[in-house]
Amino acid sequence: MNLYRKLLRLAPLLLVLAMFGSAQQAPAPEAEEHHITKDEAKELFRSIDDILRFASERTGLPILHPVKKKLATRDEVAKYIKDRLKEQGSSERFDRSALPLKKLGLLPRDFNLREYMLGLYQEQVEGWYDSHNKTVYLLDWVEPDVQKPVMAHELVHALQDQSFGLEKWLNVAKDSKDDTAQIALEEQRAARQAVVEGQAMIVLFDYELSASNQSVESAPDAVEAMKGSMLGEDSTPMYSQAPLYLRESMLFPYNDGMEFIRAILMQRGKQAAFAGVFAHPPSDTRQIMQPTTYLFAEPQPQIKVAPLDAVLGPGWQRDDVDGIGEIDLNVILRQWGAKDGSGKEPDASLTHAWRGGYYMALTQKNAPKDAPISLALVLDFASHDDANRFAAIYQTGLSPRYSSVHPTQIPHQWDTDQGFVYLYVDGSTVVALESFTPADAAKVHAALLSPAASASAH
Repeated sequence: MNLYRKLLRLAPLLLVLAMFGSAQQAPAPEAEEHHITKDEAKELFRSIDDILRFASERTGLPILHPVKKKLATRDEVAKYIKDRLKEQGSSERFDRSALPLKKLGLLPRDFNLREYMLGLYQEQVEGWYDSHNKTVYLLDWVEPDVQKPVMAHELVHALQDQSFGLEKWLNVAKDSKDDTAQIALEEQRAARQAVVEGQAMIVLFDYELSASNQSVESAPDAVEAMKGSMLGEDSTPMYSQAPLYLRESMLFPYNDGMEFIRAILMQRGKQAAFAGVFAHPPSDTRQIMQPTTYLFAEPQPQIKVAPLDAVLGPGWQRDDVDGIGEIDLNVILRQWGAKDGSGKEPDASLTHAWRGGYYMALTQKNAPKDAPISLALVLDFASHDDANRFAAIYQTGLSPRYSSVHPTQIPHQWDTDQGFVYLYVDGSTVVALESFTPADAAKVHAALLSPAASASAH
């Protein structure tokens, strides 16, 4: 479920300014468009130094050395995007990684993830800071005044990089071969991405408000108004086409990250909100979405991943395993909960009841290529009642995900066009098993009930 955030971390293009509304969009490539002149470029580069000083004063992060600047053409931007996506693997890898999301109904079945990501980045990029070569890139076809708020955002990344080394700090540590440790690591990475983008968003808003001598702290209503215009679902063509899961994952580091930093800023001041968070980073998406859990150092949950491929035997292989963080649960509840006919968003308290989770996608080695993947979904909640509430929403989400769903004579078991689905509520844990035979489902459930597999900290 951390798939999109992995892509965002590897290809950190700015998705912000383009969301302010279509009025600020750069013209399409086929339209007549203005290109920055040498004099305009010189003035734009000069203004970058002023914006860098503004960002340094606002964050308290020092300017340790000048930031390199470069104007990029459309061709250079397109090449940069394609190269970064190429680093992440082939189209087959994207398709394979998207399969569990499609099975959970979070992506349409015919959705081409790699093609969409390429189009999205080409539409959305409005300038970026590249931590590899320590350079901030501006666009040679966008009016200088339109790019300045973007630079207020991107130059924060330059300051973060100078003081803390962004790539190493964001990466946290090398990937682990242990599934439990790797899921915890991905949660840390997602939380740190939210810190990096959240701080930059605070400075972007402060820059926009500075003309009226206001700030994020002094003008909360203005901030909400700017957020509303920026986060509109129809702000750009590619963004408006994004499935809910991608749209929310895309916005998480910017929106939730900004609210997290704003909460710290209001309660503990500038030092704690900027340098302090780098020194003492949040550990998961729960702390980002619930800043009080970070501020009061509440212990964080960790769910142990069971080796289900080994449990099922040598005829099985594990295709994918990933964590389900609080942000993922939030989107799942919105996706499935909207199907219950109430017309209401699921209660936020259920999202906040998250205490860990993961999914594992598996296939039989001799299965036909078009055979459905088998999926095990494991989620821990704060209480048995919370687990039951999630189980009820899970059931409402089955019909939209499968062409046919029929209850069997066994409670909490359904026969679908992709095989059987089983649902268990074990204390505060929910286990959903999809496209397993009854015998294999029994093996998996028994393994998940064992103390070694189900141990978690609450």
